Amino acid sequence: MKERNSSKNIPKAGEEKAEFDLFWADQLAQRIISREKYRYLDRKFEKPKEFVVKTAASLSGVLHIGRLSDTIRNASVHRALLDAGGKSRLIWISDDLDPLRKIPKGVPAEFGKYLGSPVSMIPDHEGCHESYAKHHLEEYLNVIREFIFEDIEVFSMREEYKKGNFAPYIKKLIENAEAIREIQNRQRTNPLKKDWMPWSALCSGCGKIITTRITEVDEKTGVVSYVCKDYLFETTIAKGCGHKGENDPQKDVGKLAYKSEWAAQWARWGVSCEGAGKEYQVPNSAFWINAEICEKVLDFPSPETFFYEHLTIEGVKMSASLGNVVYPRQWLEVASPQLLRFFYNKRLMTERSFSWKELPMLYDEYDKAAAVYFDKLVIENEKERKHTKRLYEISNRTGNKAIDVPSTLGFSHAAMVSQVFSDEKDIISSLEKTSHYSKEEHKQIMQRIKLARSWITMYAPEEVKYVLQQEVSDEVKSKLSEPQIKALKTLAEKLRSKKWGEKELYNECYTIAKDAGLQPPEFFKAAYIVLLNKERGPKLAPFLLALGEKAVRLLEQV
Repeated sequence: MKERNSSKNIPKAGEEKAEFDLFWADQLAQRIISREKYRYLDRKFEKPKEFVVKTAASLSGVLHIGRLSDTIRNASVHRALLDAGGKSRLIWISDDLDPLRKIPKGVPAEFGKYLGSPVSMIPDHEGCHESYAKHHLEEYLNVIREFIFEDIEVFSMREEYKKGNFAPYIKKLIENAEAIREIQNRQRTNPLKKDWMPWSALCSGCGKIITTRITEVDEKTGVVSYVCKDYLFETTIAKGCGHKGENDPQKDVGKLAYKSEWAAQWARWGVSCEGAGKEYQVPNSAFWINAEICEKVLDFPSPETFFYEHLTIEGVKMSASLGNVVYPRQWLEVASPQLLRFFYNKRLMTERSFSWKELPMLYDEYDKAAAVYFDKLVIENEKERKHTKRLYEISNRTGNKAIDVPSTLGFSHAAMVSQVFSDEKDIISSLEKTSHYSKEEHKQIMQRIKLARSWITMYAPEEVKYVLQQEVSDEVKSKLSEPQIKALKTLAEKLRSKKWGEKELYNECYTIAKDAGLQPPEFFKAAYIVLLNKERGPKLAPFLLALGEKAVRLLEQV
């Protein structure tokens, strides 16, 4: 297996880096490395010895491939920082003190009583883990290890609060509640009330964290008084129990409000970069409010960021109720982790719409990028060539390990072969006839055949599914005209006469059609009717070569 290790070609900070400046993550890495000033304060900060790239997830929703986009893209920034010569850590935060907002598919309806409770304090609906959060955390981490090729450190917000790691930030944020209200109110139509506090206490009556309303703060002790009331989510209601109680933010269970906690996370871990969805791009979003709080209240430079579009399925938002959710395990049944990384790394602010039927086109694009990376395909536009190389590299790199040369077997051809042959020897024989096989690529070729077969079975549209006919029935013959029959007999004779190349056979088909007085579409239609009992099929020349004797035998029966 040939390999290429490009790490030695990676420019370090200060060296010529024109090639890397073309890719979005490399551009961002240079901004992070060269940044010196606060965003909201007119002063410089001391550059960190090590950069930290943060990604996070709430465990209250369905784990689908769309939720991997944030982690994959932040991992690309981490890799870009390392490649630029910087020291970098990639951290992933489990927001497991967040409240349960709705009941996902597969969770019993009776769990509605836990709406508003921290996901880490709800029992596991399947009874196999310590909590609902731990159940989903294990699944999430297993998935991340499949799709992220870098070392990643994992933290739990509940554990962080329990250890007291956020205590200094809680104290400072509560003491500066007035300043935080002022920052938020500049962007709000309805100003926050004067008694608003950046703290949500856990109700000691019902165990919910979103339903408590702070009614009073003891300025001497910092203890807050609260009452538990109903809280309205977008589509559900977390029922309050009416309990009145007290909570000490320095000792008791609770969490910072979202528009304060995010800022505290950045300060706590010294975050240099974190990406966010496109909805956070606007000035009044939680990202920019937290950025201002982070600098003005916590005296820490807010991180650099990038914004990205979310994934849709054929233009529609993923929803379990609509049945259009794509789970990571489903992806791995038909494609590699590298392909999803490639998909997400391409363009950030272009809406990514995925369709199972378009998977072969994504494979083709990925294979083209691989050919460019290994200099098997030349792109005249130098910028496009360099960008394509870097896109492919960052979607495949694992530390400083070499990148394997991928299989040259296209996914569409693999899908075609997988439907005609089941035995490995027959598959190899067919691929040898079309020059798609080499012993060096055997493992990758057979893996792609396996993935293509799964795609055909589960997701492919009907027009690319077919069954090779065992014989030509009288019914099939009745669909053919005399010129078509004549042309197909000639085709059978030509196939027996010599060993053909794909391009040569392609041209010969047009000659046969012309000599028989047929338009090319009439000729191709006749061939597909005989071979597949369908009017359309895969590209005829490579299909005939792949079928070999099977094709000749059927054509001779006409």
